Amino acid sequence: MKAVFSPGPSYSNPEVRKYAGWVRILDLYEEGLAELGYGIFIPEVDPQLIDQSSTVSKILSYDIIAAQQIPGDAELFLGPPGYSIAQMMAGRDNNWGVGMKNFLYVWNNSDAWRDKQLAEEYKRFNQYYDLSPSWRWINRTALEMCDHVIACSPWVKKTHAKVVSEDKISIDFWGVDSEKFHPPDVEPPGFNVLFVGGDPVRKGLTYLVEAMTGMEGVELWTVGSGFPGEGFRGVKIRQFGMLPHDKMLEIYHQCHVICIPTLEDGIALAIQEGMACGLVPVTSPETAEVFTHAREGFRVNYRDVEGITAYLSLLKDNPDTLERMSKTARQLTEQQTWEKTKEEFKDIIRREING
Repeated sequence: MKAVFSPGPSYSNPEVRKYAGWVRILDLYEEGLAELGYGIFIPEVDPQLIDQSSTVSKILSYDIIAAQQIPGDAELFLGPPGYSIAQMMAGRDNNWGVGMKNFLYVWNNSDAWRDKQLAEEYKRFNQYYDLSPSWRWINRTALEMCDHVIACSPWVKKTHAKVVSEDKISIDFWGVDSEKFHPPDVEPPGFNVLFVGGDPVRKGLTYLVEAMTGMEGVELWTVGSGFPGEGFRGVKIRQFGMLPHDKMLEIYHQCHVICIPTLEDGIALAIQEGMACGLVPVTSPETAEVFTHAREGFRVNYRDVEGITAYLSLLKDNPDTLERMSKTARQLTEQQTWEKTKEEFKDIIRREING
């Protein structure tokens, strides 16, 4: 048996693998296919052949070149919607005319939900919002063409159920390495709130800053790119920029709460990593699906500045509550293993292949 695993140009990029924790999920997909008995073919596309002039040209140039490499005996295809149309078309006559069984994984919400949550937000901050009609068409067409969709959370499934039928979508929650990410031996001093995100607009940083403005005895720690320093007046802050993923443990160990009031996300890996280190999460509804509200963390509505302030103040002013929720957050992540993620992925593939 042969499977085409085509995660796009970032998967083999050393710099991406250095900074992005999500490559672990792609590694698990590859391992899972191998454990199911598939020989795995990963297209190799010379970066110089990828047209970088726009997101759509980047997607299509990669996909078209990769499609020319699809083995004639491949029985299964796995990739993300944006990079997969040409490759799925190339395998239509594979497997004695039966074609490949096409699986797509989705880690973000549907384009319609992204538009609703982000279009005006980017305009508000005079930033370019790159979700063109062509990109929307590519995503929708790929999802309609494929045989099955693997979503990373119930929220992501719900938004995509407006694009394809709900029974065409399975959920495979992400896990966390609770041995690598663990609580510190010594409780850090003060009260530090951690924000992690490469896109501060999408991740809701401005609402966290507004919520923390004027709070005494609290420090905001940020990890990610594109943080405008002048936007933090009235908040004590430490900015670390982009950090290699293997440096994140040091940051988690110096903080007490992780707050990512994201406006649109599939699932925030940093939330689970922070919980594994004993940080109490305060986050938006979709990324709060990995815990129970008021037990391991707190769920806040989008743009709810008062709610964020209230929960941060509650945790700061009640050390016993902070300690209790820290322990339950850690205990929960011990059950959210990467092995479970991989086994669920394998079960989905088996179920859909065997009918």
